[in-house]
Amino acid sequence: MKKSIYITIGTFILVIVLVNKFLGTPTFKKLTDKAQFEEKSNQPELAEQTLLQILLKDTFNIEKHYQYIHMHFNIPAKKKVGKYTENHRDDKPIQIFYNALAESSDSSLVDLGNYGRGLIAVNFENYNWALTEFRKVKNTDLKYLNNSIGNVYIQLDSTKQAEIYFRKEIENRGNVEGAYVNLFELLFDQGKTKEINQLLKNKEALKYIPSRVEQSIYFNNFQLVDYSKHIIKKVFSDFNIWGFLAAFLIMGSWIMYLRKIDIFDVEKWRNIIFAVSLGMFFCFLTFPLTDFNKLVLGFKLNGNLINDFFYCVFGIGAIEEFVKIIPLLIILRFSKIINEPFDYILYASLSALGFAFIENIIYFSEHNLQIIHGRALTAVVSHMFDSSIIAYGLILNKYKRHRNQYLNFIVFFLLASLAHGFYDFWLINKSASTFSSLTFIFLLASMFMWNSFKNNALNQSAFYDKDISINGEKIQDYLLYSLAGVLLFEYVALAFKFSPSVANDGLFSSISSGTYLLIFLVGNLSKFTLNKGEWAPINYWGKEEKVNYDQIVGTEVKLNRFTNNDYTIDYLSNSGKIVKRVTVSKEPDWYFVKLDNAIQINAFYGDTVLIRTKEKEQQIEVGKKLFIAFYIIPLEVNLENENFQRTEFKFCGWAKVE
Repeated sequence: MKKSIYITIGTFILVIVLVNKFLGTPTFKKLTDKAQFEEKSNQPELAEQTLLQILLKDTFNIEKHYQYIHMHFNIPAKKKVGKYTENHRDDKPIQIFYNALAESSDSSLVDLGNYGRGLIAVNFENYNWALTEFRKVKNTDLKYLNNSIGNVYIQLDSTKQAEIYFRKEIENRGNVEGAYVNLFELLFDQGKTKEINQLLKNKEALKYIPSRVEQSIYFNNFQLVDYSKHIIKKVFSDFNIWGFLAAFLIMGSWIMYLRKIDIFDVEKWRNIIFAVSLGMFFCFLTFPLTDFNKLVLGFKLNGNLINDFFYCVFGIGAIEEFVKIIPLLIILRFSKIINEPFDYILYASLSALGFAFIENIIYFSEHNLQIIHGRALTAVVSHMFDSSIIAYGLILNKYKRHRNQYLNFIVFFLLASLAHGFYDFWLINKSASTFSSLTFIFLLASMFMWNSFKNNALNQSAFYDKDISINGEKIQDYLLYSLAGVLLFEYVALAFKFSPSVANDGLFSSISSGTYLLIFLVGNLSKFTLNKGEWAPINYWGKEEKVNYDQIVGTEVKLNRFTNNDYTIDYLSNSGKIVKRVTVSKEPDWYFVKLDNAIQINAFYGDTVLIRTKEKEQQIEVGKKLFIAFYIIPLEVNLENENFQRTEFKFCGWAKVE
């Protein structure tokens, strides 16, 4: 592992040196181009300063004032810059700037100052103050003013007033695009279909119809062709080669991981590709199901804690888990390629990876490349875990407890939806976001559970071979190289797309936020302890010390009598060699012992006995005295088998082993 870490660090250093040596920082002839570049490369602090430089030269430019204020508030209110250090956004300079304009002797500058103060108040969510400042503006045709007033009235639940001001902004030929978008949204939320249809007769308005409104119109009018075209356009509207390659790299990395732990009956590549493709295809079903939920059932996010929690569980979790599990159900129904328990988790996870690939295509726009590593380490893994909950329920029902299969599916489907919704809720609801760290903690716990699912599934394989095992060190190395490779790809993408300095800042931030999670995933997802037939308890937190039941096989032991009866007196005391571990009544910790001193006895083996430690998951160790259950074996029992029932053997009492 140390060697792998050194190689990884060395590779990063080499790439960083090469990038900074051969890729230059872009130069700009115009400050406007520089500001645009800084905005697209997610450097709001720099973009704000550049826009201020522009304003100092062109103070009457309302568009730059609008951009300057919005850019300032794109800077996070607080940002972590170290383990214990945070930078807080300084709002005083921008307030002083607009206060000074508002006190100017030039009426045009006074209007700009009052408008600026109003827009600042909006960002502080002080809407009454904002309205007061906007009303001070004497030039009521000032671009952006009426649109901003309309937005304030929406926040104050005065929709009629909002509509008036949006229409006024359009009439004044001010911020036409923004006003049309807001007007469409307002009319749509109020269910004013006639007004929307009237607005759509205007060719100019058609250019600015918001995506969700257009999508909803097609859905409500059953315009399936237009609806489908719109969805495809929506998914691929921000398509770019860097985002595509990142999504493909993430998907490929996790596919290889799953294939590396599928050790007993390795799946064919054509089946893997088929499952992933199904996951991609059915991902598109999310859109109509979500629209049905919102437009027909009226179930939406509204900021209320209880409503939003249930929406996250049923409006997001249930829909996405249903869509992701369809490929597994199709494969189960129409093929025979699933022939061992692990296949359930494998194909559920492959479907989830196909789903996440399409989702990542949407997320990885040219301006969001810095989230590549975060998606690889969190959302994508969470998708696989959630789908695996349902798969594990199917495994339990088929290979362990055999209950009502439909009820079993519903229970585990609801559990998967709950897990998905719980993960999302702390990130989506504004009030709950204070406790967003719960999502991270839950993610860590879910990875322990996911590993338990996989471990137990492998233990039940009909192809189980004790001579085949998972090389934890190789899996560790693979995960380290592949996940670090995703991070390195993000660095290179940012460097080529923007500049080395942007990439350097992004890498520092990524390492600060993602190192622990990367190490956690590498360490946890590479640890497997395989014991044929064992159903180990689900591990929710921390690494349980599991007994390696096969470790004692081949060891010489001494057996001493504790219970006194005819059988124990005949067989014990004795010595022998543990020759085989077997599963008895689904318990994996039973052993055949070949005795050094065989006896002659009717109906039972005289040279082989069966033992098991008194306490579960105890380890037999040479030199350490333990109580064991002592069984003798009827001659009709085939010792070549590996799975038995307890009733096949005769319990003789207790003995001591050392």
